[in-house]
Amino acid sequence: MVKSIALAVLIVLLLALIVFQYAITSVPSLEPPITVSDARRVDDNNSLLVSLTGSDGQRFTLGLRGDIEDKPEETALFFISRPNLVPYVYWPGFRSNDEKRVLNLLASWEKNRKAPSEGAEHAAYQIYSVLKDRN
Repeated sequence: MVKSIALAVLIVLLLALIVFQYAITSVPSLEPPITVSDARRVDDNNSLLVSLTGSDGQRFTLGLRGDIEDKPEETALFFISRPNLVPYVYWPGFRSNDEKRVLNLLASWEKNRKAPSEGAEHAAYQIYSVLKDRN
């Protein structure tokens, strides 16, 4: 009886950890209209970061690390899905399904924007064009 209870608790704990891992490594579906709330370039590690915000207030931070101008095909995508819950940086695989989901999110943002890109939106468009060109 004790072994059965311990096994059940272990199974529930493992399932909870799997759900938690999925929550911090999945690409969220932001509610439109999606806006670019922040963008910055970090020269130390040659990174470009962009924060997107949905109409519901949910934030999603993504970026590219590497030489975007000269070697865009070698840049690595990373994102923080739930920065308020756990600031976990997730590095999806090159041309993975997660990278395609980020591209789809950026494509929906790009399709609905009205003005030409400038400032923070230009940084988001740079990331979008790099991902679009390699998929």
